[in-house]
Amino acid sequence: MNDVARPHPFELVFGSLVDVHFPAIREALPADAALDAFLVCTPAIELLHELRPDDGLGEAVDDFVAFVHAAWRFWADGAATTPLDADATRALCALDAPAALTASRTTQYIQVAPRLVWGQLADGEQWEPLDGWFALPDPAGLRIVACFGLHADRPGLTVAVVTGTAPPAAARPDGSAPFAPQMPGGDLAGLHALADTGELLLLAWRATATPS
Repeated sequence: MNDVARPHPFELVFGSLVDVHFPAIREALPADAALDAFLVCTPAIELLHELRPDDGLGEAVDDFVAFVHAAWRFWADGAATTPLDADATRALCALDAPAALTASRTTQYIQVAPRLVWGQLADGEQWEPLDGWFALPDPAGLRIVACFGLHADRPGLTVAVVTGTAPPAAARPDGSAPFAPQMPGGDLAGLHALADTGELLLLAWRATATPS
C-alpha cells in the first residue's frame, strides 16, 4: 500500500475534479483513447480549461496536456499504482537489471522510493526527485509521463514525457553508467540520477519487467 503521508500526483492535482469531469470523458471516449482523440473531446477540453493556470503555461503546455491525458487513462484503467521500496528502486538502477520485451496492456502509475532517483530536466535548473510515472501502452512501445518535485505543499509538479521501446543500457558520454549520480554529494548519499529522457525510458521498461 502507499504511504498515507506521501501525496499521489493523481490525488494531489485532481481531487474532487475526478467525480465532476472524468465520468463524462469516459462516456465520450474508450479507456485506451489516444492523446489526439482526448484533445477533441468536449468534456476533456473543459477539464483542461479548468486546470490551466490563469497566467498560462507557456512552453509547458504540451507536458500539461500529456499529464492530464495520462491521469485520465490511469483512472479509466482502474487507477492501479505499483509502489517500489528502496531496494526495488535500486535494483532497477543496477547495471544488469532486465528490461521488459512487451508493455503492459493497461495504464498504471509506478511510484519509486522517495528522494532516491533525481533528474535535472534542463541545463541550469535545480535537481528534483522523481516520484514516479504513468506508464501508458502505446503503438510505439511505452508512453511515460513522469512526475518530479512532488510535494504536498507545492501547488504543482514538474513533468517529463518520453515514448518508445526499451533503449540499450549504454554508458553516458562521460563514461559513467546509466543512473549514476550527477548531483553534488550524490555518491555519498547513495542517490541515482537520470541523465536524460532515454534513461527515464529505460527505467520504466525495467520496472515493467519487475513483477508487481
